[in-house]
Amino acid sequence: MNARFLALLLLATPLMAAEPVWVDVRSPEEYQQDHLPGAVLIPHTHIARGVTERFPNRSTPINLYGEDGHRSRMAMEALQALGYSRVEDFGSLNNIRGEEPAPALLPQAAGHVLPAE
Repeated sequence: MNARFLALLLLATPLMAAEPVWVDVRSPEEYQQDHLPGAVLIPHTHIARGVTERFPNRSTPINLYGEDGHRSRMAMEALQALGYSRVEDFGSLNNIRGEEPAPALLPQAAGHVLPAE
């Protein structure tokens, strides 16, 4: 096999990504406001076509995230149904960054203090 033919074959063959691909499944507006560096925007409503066109190798490791985890979960299920075997749902962008807000505190009723024993 000559070197030129081998080079053309390598260019024509999709290579499996060594590192996971990060896919943001939110809207273009949400992506424009903030996203992970290097993340690819493929809204969850276009996930099947977008991923199969960009990453035809179904063994490509794909990490998904969205706003609250709902859309990324739907995207993961759709990709798994298409035969993608290395898909992970990381939930929200804030979760990935460790910035999930603390749970809201319940308001305390005023004037109801129990006597000390």
